[in-house]
Amino acid sequence: MVRIFVPVNFSDYSLNAVDYAINLGQKIPSVITLVSCQPPLNDSSETPTKISEQALQELGAKVSSQFNEEQKNNITITTRLEAGYPEDVLINISTKEEPDAIIMGTCSKGDTIKELLGSVTSDVIKNAKVPVLAVPSTSTVDTSRLSNILFVSDFGDSDYRSLHKLIRLITPFQTQIFAVHFKASAPDKWDKKRLEEMRLYCYQTYRNYQINFSFITGEDFIKELDEFINSNAIDLIAMTRHKRNMISKLLHPSITRKILFHTDVPLLVFHE
Repeated sequence: MVRIFVPVNFSDYSLNAVDYAINLGQKIPSVITLVSCQPPLNDSSETPTKISEQALQELGAKVSSQFNEEQKNNITITTRLEAGYPEDVLINISTKEEPDAIIMGTCSKGDTIKELLGSVTSDVIKNAKVPVLAVPSTSTVDTSRLSNILFVSDFGDSDYRSLHKLIRLITPFQTQIFAVHFKASAPDKWDKKRLEEMRLYCYQTYRNYQINFSFITGEDFIKELDEFINSNAIDLIAMTRHKRNMISKLLHPSITRKILFHTDVPLLVFHE
């Protein structure tokens, strides 16, 4: 049973994340919990949208009522109204309840500067203890074609665990994984050795999956990322958030926001 939490505030992008979670969850038994967070009453910042428990339950009922037969057989929708800020509530849930994933909606390119800051998503990605999937508002998933996944890797030990979690999530889909290490300059012997070790491990462990391994070099990470996404029709980007290495630098909050809002491709972040 896969457990997924989706924060909702009735915005278009949060409801899109609900749809994305449902489309992912319909292939395997899943419990999808819609979470709404109410900030403290003494909050002096801009007044947030108030969502009642009844409205949240009505959303859950509406979502369930639109299920097809496959979804009815595989998905259970639950709702929770929590007191606190979303970034705090979700991080607390990730620590104490350890769901399989948190799926969050994000604004698209062209929205207001305030929305594009993405502070909540960035905070959750940085501090959560479970995988976080950030879904741009224009992203959709076709369960018949979650075809190509880009797994950004440094071929370190924690990436083996992340790859295992990724494969568990995508097991019902026909998916090709591109395991890629980005380098500003040409890879050295150590880089090539670690790539080959992971390739052999995956060949022996995941024989039923097509996993390609390669390096991409270039000074401009975002440019190279864009080109790879376009040339390989990438449906999802996955990576591990490391504490101290190249991936960690890529996931510095300002860079994370660039990745989140630079493309319309969902970003799945695992943690060491």
